[in-house]
Amino acid sequence: MKAAELLVNALEAEGVEYVFGLPGEENLEFLEALRGHPKIQTVLVRQEQAAGFMAATYERLTGKIAVAYSTLGAGATNLVTSVAHASLGGFPVLFITGQKPIRENRQGLYQLLDVTGLMRPITKSARTIESGAEVAHMVHDAFRTMREGRPGPVHLELPQDIAAEETDGHLSPARHGATPVATEASLDAAAEAIANAKSPLIMLGAAAERHGVPEAVRSLVATTKIPFCSTWMGKGVGDERSDEFVGTLTSPGLDYVGAAVLAADLVLNVGHDIAEKAPFVMSRERSQLVIHVNTFPAHGDAIYFPQLQVVGEVSHSLWRLEDRFHGTSRADHTFSLEMARKMRDSIERSSDDPGTGPIRPQFVVARVREALADDAVVTLDNGVHKLWFTRNFPVYTPRTHIVDTALGSMGTGLPAAIAAALVEPDRQVVAVVGDGGFLMNVQELETAVRLRLNLAVVILNDSGLGMIRMKQKADGYQAFNVDFDNPDFSVLTQAFGGNGHRILDPATITPTLRSALNGGGVHVIDIPIDYSENRALVEEMRMAVSPAKG
Repeated sequence: MKAAELLVNALEAEGVEYVFGLPGEENLEFLEALRGHPKIQTVLVRQEQAAGFMAATYERLTGKIAVAYSTLGAGATNLVTSVAHASLGGFPVLFITGQKPIRENRQGLYQLLDVTGLMRPITKSARTIESGAEVAHMVHDAFRTMREGRPGPVHLELPQDIAAEETDGHLSPARHGATPVATEASLDAAAEAIANAKSPLIMLGAAAERHGVPEAVRSLVATTKIPFCSTWMGKGVGDERSDEFVGTLTSPGLDYVGAAVLAADLVLNVGHDIAEKAPFVMSRERSQLVIHVNTFPAHGDAIYFPQLQVVGEVSHSLWRLEDRFHGTSRADHTFSLEMARKMRDSIERSSDDPGTGPIRPQFVVARVREALADDAVVTLDNGVHKLWFTRNFPVYTPRTHIVDTALGSMGTGLPAAIAAALVEPDRQVVAVVGDGGFLMNVQELETAVRLRLNLAVVILNDSGLGMIRMKQKADGYQAFNVDFDNPDFSVLTQAFGGNGHRILDPATITPTLRSALNGGGVHVIDIPIDYSENRALVEEMRMAVSPAKG
């Protein structure tokens, strides 16, 4: 058996079902081993970066690890952004790259880079397979490493001559230890602190979307009636129709939900990781107790230094905390629930007003929510549209709101939607993107059409880099170097074999999106957007925290 065949068998033994990537000369043995494999589906992408984004999204939706692969040189460097995306986001993905023969290289330095050295700072482990005999145990160790502690990616490099090397075919047993559970002492301390709190609040972060955690969160909220909020990556963990839902945090110290966080004397912080954009800032001058609940200890810094830590399997910790709740509490949730009401009022105030020119983003958010089923999967690209969609778009079902606020790369929305459509064929899938981010990976429309997927892409089109334009104006600068001309997105989509739509009448947003999702196939809906209210929204968010500061 060749080492490449053993590698694929080892991936199967670890439960791998999808391999995303782009072939090259140096990984042909790996590709041949994958060809016709009965249990692993190989997805050809049009640019390697998209492969990593797809693999990360697949893991977020299913809890199963996928592979993203490339050849050497430029193929490997194209993977780097998605490797960093997986690293900062805490997404376990196995990245496999090819390399020239390590025993007899006859091409000099052509395409030759130290890819393992390049990957090492942005992965949990990066290693070169130097012998066919190493394959099985290196794959097994990679899967252990990806899940152990704070999850994250691992890189393996498979040189061309090693891939073709004959080996004995021995597999390591694909058994890994379970995540340890929290100590009874830490649970007792947390439960006592919660019982004595006057104004507790639950905060849900990125790691809370892990399988089993949303169910435990929802049960804890139902039992304790403690109000909760979420970070951008924690949306959907709790049911955002709940009376206890205060809102989604944007930046520290902003908005009505920020006011609730400032006023809380205890924050039960479930699944937060400082790699995610900071949802709040701790202060040593404020007597606020923060309890860190995660599978790994807090990586404390100047703004996050939790006084109590419950470290262990998160759903287990939450169920045990709920067991310790006896129905008596000193808490007064009046202020948090008042902030929740103000947040809802703010969101609803302008959701039915499209504006008189290009369409207001609040109107688009409301119409998209109106068009979708409760369990529809929405993938958000990065850009100013994300501010409106994370704040105004309520999420009801776990793992249906895919967003990245760790690396924050543009170009993630469409590849993430492709992965979602692959693994959730019976659900509606919508990518919400800006015009800038969409064009960074627009070539993956061909991938979606070729795979006969059903998905829609909603473009909020302002012919520019809206987030940077907003920040330039906020800092007193004139808008500069942020405006561009776009192609006709309808014609472009049709050229890829999809269905293009341009919205001219705001009233057609909901029926157009519904028709696209019901009709099947790949659809792109281009909506001209008016971001003139960005600044007004930020000012409202700043004013909202004044009650907590008083």
